[in-house]
Amino acid sequence: MPRVLVRPLAWLLPLACGLALVLIGAAEASAQMVPGWNTKQFTLERMDADRIRLTGEVEIEGEKGSPNEGQKFFADGGELNLRTGELTASGNVVFSTPDTRISAESMVFNTHTKLGTFHNASGIASLGARGEKDRSMFGTLEPDVYFYGQVIEKIDVDKYKITKGAFTTCVQPTPRWEIASGSSIVNLHDYALLNNAIIRVKDVPVFYLPIMYYPIQDDDRATGFLMPTYGRSTYRGQSISNAFFWAINRSQDATFFHDWFTSRGQGMGSEYRYLLSPQAQGNFRFYRLAEKANTTNGISNPERTSYSVQANVTQPLAGGLRGRVRVDYFSDITAQQLFNNNLYQQTFSTRSFGGGVTGSWKGLSLSGQYQRTESFFDQSNSNVSGQAPGITATYTGKRLGNTPIYASMNSEMTRLLWEQKSGIAVNDLGLGKVDLFPSIRAPLSRLPFLTVNTSLGYRITYFSESIENRQQVEVPVTRTYADMRAELVGPVFTRVFNPQNGFADRMKHVFEPNLTLQRITNIDNITSIPTIGSYDYVVGDTTRIGYGLTNRLLVRRPTHGGGERGQAQAGPPREMLTVGINQSYYSNPAASKFDQAYGYSVLYRPPSNFSTISLTTRAMPVDPVGVDFRMEYDPIATDRNLVGFGLNGVVRMSAIDATAGWSRQNYQAGNQFTSNNYIQQSTRFHLAGNKVGGLVQFNYDIARSTLLNQRYVANYSAQCCGFAVEFQAYNYPGGFVVPQDRRFNFSFTLAGIGSFSNFFGNFGGATY
Repeated sequence: MPRVLVRPLAWLLPLACGLALVLIGAAEASAQMVPGWNTKQFTLERMDADRIRLTGEVEIEGEKGSPNEGQKFFADGGELNLRTGELTASGNVVFSTPDTRISAESMVFNTHTKLGTFHNASGIASLGARGEKDRSMFGTLEPDVYFYGQVIEKIDVDKYKITKGAFTTCVQPTPRWEIASGSSIVNLHDYALLNNAIIRVKDVPVFYLPIMYYPIQDDDRATGFLMPTYGRSTYRGQSISNAFFWAINRSQDATFFHDWFTSRGQGMGSEYRYLLSPQAQGNFRFYRLAEKANTTNGISNPERTSYSVQANVTQPLAGGLRGRVRVDYFSDITAQQLFNNNLYQQTFSTRSFGGGVTGSWKGLSLSGQYQRTESFFDQSNSNVSGQAPGITATYTGKRLGNTPIYASMNSEMTRLLWEQKSGIAVNDLGLGKVDLFPSIRAPLSRLPFLTVNTSLGYRITYFSESIENRQQVEVPVTRTYADMRAELVGPVFTRVFNPQNGFADRMKHVFEPNLTLQRITNIDNITSIPTIGSYDYVVGDTTRIGYGLTNRLLVRRPTHGGGERGQAQAGPPREMLTVGINQSYYSNPAASKFDQAYGYSVLYRPPSNFSTISLTTRAMPVDPVGVDFRMEYDPIATDRNLVGFGLNGVVRMSAIDATAGWSRQNYQAGNQFTSNNYIQQSTRFHLAGNKVGGLVQFNYDIARSTLLNQRYVANYSAQCCGFAVEFQAYNYPGGFVVPQDRRFNFSFTLAGIGSFSNFFGNFGGATY
């Protein structure tokens, strides 16, 4: 019996020793893994002194606190060279970092250099918080990048080389678009550089580029080409607009434009922007348009070259001063009207440039400026106005001892510009002006229901030229007059209501009368005073009495949960309705023509002792809705008693922003009555989480039964792709070289790329 037992033990002893050596070898292999890496539960088999075979569910993870932290490997099996650090894996290979994940059939990776090659692989990488500001840029999806290829090489920390593959920022099971190439470099958080790139939408090739640079920076400021747009116009023909954006640094950038119009030529321009601080910033734009001769709708258009310059600069200076420069200049009014897609810019007929320096010290304000503005009536007639230069000093708020009297001083010294141009003829009516206006102010009542303010001033104005026999001559003249004023508001009566119908917790009615008395003393030499542009016209020996009444209706809606036991509490007051009515009396009827408080009748109404009756109404029945109405009625007119009115409304909600207005003005031109009568409307909407949006806008001339302008914009952005389309038509019977035009613009939007428009704007009139 003992001998039988000895034989098996003698046989098992070497086997057990062998197994122990294998386990010890495996333990040594695990202990000899590359420093900085941990292994999970899988089988290790030493192949030789340097190599270990890995089988089973292989999982290797970087040690916490080491440079490899966050990196993981998964595979069905592989080999690890302990000396060189080369890890070869195959079968369901996955390599992941905190913001990158790559899946492949096989992999060769160096755990020392952290570089490697993946075969038949695909990957996804996060672009961080790039889309937090406007997720609609990415089709409402996460801002990630997806890439795949026959071979993906990790050649740097966040840099990959893809061979025979593609990439897209449309990360979903079936990407709506992708950019394929034979060879590309993807530098995460920076750029993708592709050779022989083909842009495919829904697997359909739509565009080819021999080389393409695609920015994928985290901060949305990446150098590269912007998405081109296509357009078509009756006047301009077909158009292609391109732009290149240069992100110089965090504080500066530049954009370079190129527009090609098949019927009219091409334009090139640039824009430079900088932002050093909220008080130090600037924007410069320059554009040159080269038009070729053509004939549109039977109208011949000559060959011409024009340019546009725009600038806006604000800069703090030493000593508490601030400088500003503003330029809005174009060389040809025709190009300005015909090429701009924005209605305001189309009809804008003023060019200007100027700058100034301002400062303020303990009640003293000083301003020096130069300003030149030219307003066009048509292509050959215009007026020039402005200051060249002008200096203004103001001192306010000085209290005289213990009295309730405050003294102030306004002064101005300037060279006024005023030129009347007709063709090549120029009538220069500019002159020099020095103005002093010391005054004192005394509040006579501080009661909560009654406000009384009085003021007394004396104005001295020197003009370097004067009027003789209705002609302006180079003979100086000085104008002097006293201006006495008293303003009274009140007594104010109020009443508070507490309705029981649940409409509001509290309602308050305010009854507020007002009275203004003004006396301007006689101006002996009134007929010699030049009135440049009529803005400085004062009628002497005039007493003006202004009177009016304002009714306000305030409401407080209840807010729940703010009081004890959850009872409703009154919210902040809201002005639901305000109605004001005003009129003025003038002892001198001539003064009624120059009272700027009555805008519809100023300059156009015959002299009268009474002004028109002005009615002003503001209403906000609910928070998103606002309505304004202004009307002037002439009670003494024999015809056209309604001088003018304006009705405007606005609705601002989360999905819709709409404005509409109706304006009309009747005035007498010579012996004939004429009128302006317009309706305008603009509605923007964005629905389904900003996936669907658009704009509907039109301007209608009721007096001439003409639809002046109509614009329709629609955009769709979802699942990484989108498009924007715009149709615009205008019809201006006078003042335009080409009175009618129809325009069409179209643009694709890809996730993360956005869209762009030409220098003259489109898709609602805006650039970018």
